[in-house]
Amino acid sequence: MILRPLALRPLTVAVVVWALIALAAPHALQAQVVNEAPPESFDLSLCSKPSVAQSSNPIARDLRTEFRDLVFDFCRVKEDYKEDGFSGMLERQLGTVQDVIVDLFTGRGLHPTIGLIVPEGGTALGAALNDEWHITETPHIRFTTSVEARASASGFWAAGALSHMQFDWYRAHDVGSFRMPQITVAVKHFDLPDMPFFGLGNQTSLSNRSLYKLTETELPILVDFPLAHGLTLSGQVTALYATSDPSTLFLTRFSESSAPGLRSRTTYIVPGLIASYRSPDVLYGLSGDARVSYEYYEALAGGKFTFDRAEARMAVHYGIEDQPFSQATFPYLRSVLGSSRFNIDANLVISDPRAHNAVPFYLQPTLGGGDIHNENWLRSYTNYRFTAPNTVAYGVSYERRLIDPLGFSIFAQWGKTGLNPGDLDFDRLKHSIGIALALRLGGRAVAEFSIAWGGGEGSHTYATGNTNNAIGFGARAAGTVGLRGVF
Repeated sequence: MILRPLALRPLTVAVVVWALIALAAPHALQAQVVNEAPPESFDLSLCSKPSVAQSSNPIARDLRTEFRDLVFDFCRVKEDYKEDGFSGMLERQLGTVQDVIVDLFTGRGLHPTIGLIVPEGGTALGAALNDEWHITETPHIRFTTSVEARASASGFWAAGALSHMQFDWYRAHDVGSFRMPQITVAVKHFDLPDMPFFGLGNQTSLSNRSLYKLTETELPILVDFPLAHGLTLSGQVTALYATSDPSTLFLTRFSESSAPGLRSRTTYIVPGLIASYRSPDVLYGLSGDARVSYEYYEALAGGKFTFDRAEARMAVHYGIEDQPFSQATFPYLRSVLGSSRFNIDANLVISDPRAHNAVPFYLQPTLGGGDIHNENWLRSYTNYRFTAPNTVAYGVSYERRLIDPLGFSIFAQWGKTGLNPGDLDFDRLKHSIGIALALRLGGRAVAEFSIAWGGGEGSHTYATGNTNNAIGFGARAAGTVGLRGVF
């Protein structure tokens, strides 16, 4: 098994940053009055969070708030280390160090970002500015924005802006909370110079791997209307422009019939409807979410590439309450068995080209490793391994929290692609099994490293990550507003 260095970087960088902060923190903020009794002798703390001066400029206010929070976090790290040493920090589950990392990489203000743009693109570094423009109840609106750009050493780059507006037109009541209508507007641009393609269908050969350049710009507008009992109805319109520039090797192996849209420059208007459900968040017991969507890809320019697409996905979770280890026996591992969960996932994509039209190969869904949206199906295969207009995938997993913020999971996945919807039966499904380690910040998974095998093509390592408020499927389906990242 060959470990790919680029695939390992997101998790490695995150762990290195964490370690450096932990080592550097004890030397920060060295000021202390001479001949004065240390505050810990009185069980007092010098650390405080002063109020931030009011400002008519929300960006300036958020930057001051971020700086105030980081100063406070480093002060607490120093105090914990001075009082109890490194073992004391472990006993507190590195909570203060986690606060430093969370406030450094997420939330309001200007943050460095680490993560993937797409699989095979290498680790990308950049910066993001997240702002919350209204934080009071008057007027009855919540408006948040995020602007981000990132690039990798291999030439992949992306930039974009995202805004969420939530209105108090009405409030749909869920268990313990209210949800309000929301509008999301974004603009995103991707420049992806070396994307792999193996051919269409479920029986392609690894030896046919060929590269092409994909450039894509999209402008989505999404309106969410929350209903009662976790239901949300959404309408969206997306303007999409995409171009494909295949390599010379690509052109020798594939033609317009085997790779539709070979050298096309397509412009689309894509209206769509979405119905989603998310059960109330529970730590233990049964919960789940589901999403059904329909999109109409109307080709305005670039050729006969108009098609319909329907997608359905669901996830069921069952949380189990475990008894923790005795703190007297394992003083540093008191939350090791605090949370575990079983998951069942399924995803179906059906693409139906209109008469005398085709679906461009670069807009067809993929299975294997990670796809262009950084979703992971059939992880034992290389990224983008199987491409077709129609796909189906299933997965089961068991995950357990370790010492915060680490967790691990074991999983099994099955999937299949098809040139026609009738090909998506249970015959000759591809499969993968594996284990994964996840790093969580601010309640969300920001990096995951997995090793998977099975399926007859060896094993495959995969790493994905996004420090700028990574957002999972459940949050997308719920239609909730928040300080979420562009990518």
